[in-house]
Amino acid sequence: MPKLDSFFDEIDLARVRRARELSEIKRSFVSLVADDIHGVASKAVVVLTYASWEGFYNECVRAYLRFLTESGGKVRDKDWMLLVSALNSDLESMRNRNHSTASRHDFVGKLRSKIECGYDSVESKAVEARSNLDFSRLSENYALLSFDLSSMQAVRNRLDKELVGWRHAVAHGDSPDLTAMDIRAHVDFASSLLIMIADRFQYAMLERI
Repeated sequence: MPKLDSFFDEIDLARVRRARELSEIKRSFVSLVADDIHGVASKAVVVLTYASWEGFYNECVRAYLRFLTESGGKVRDKDWMLLVSALNSDLESMRNRNHSTASRHDFVGKLRSKIECGYDSVESKAVEARSNLDFSRLSENYALLSFDLSSMQAVRNRLDKELVGWRHAVAHGDSPDLTAMDIRAHVDFASSLLIMIADRFQYAMLERI
């Protein structure tokens, strides 16, 4: 049985570090906005804030999968949908071979052993952020992890528009209207999401004990 405290501490320490980074973003850029006629400071805040959101989520995913691996057992017994991740490379191989008859035969031939796999066969990238961690992507990942998504419903619109939408636009060279953006509120919103994500992963670990 894994040491629950060590995984809780890992997530807590990562969240505190991210929260401090966000606090520094707020401190550094709030005073620049008044004279920021080209919106450079606001765009920087959008990108840096999103990076903390995506980065922390991925840290939680990796910690959680290590926790499951140390817990032992077969994926199919408690996390049937995570087999999508365990089968990811095989599914990609079949797609790369244009779903030919031979590729399908190979896939089915390996299926029996893959269904009996442990958590060390789960690929984290299947449930990581992958550049745009909006509500839709989070919903897909939570479905694979068998997580309850209800706590995120209340922040869905703001997550998609402000945290992900603005960042996506800036990253692709567009200029979203950030004139009404409150840097303090934007950063504080991201900080609150980190707490929600940490709670979700830690609760999932606790349920396994």
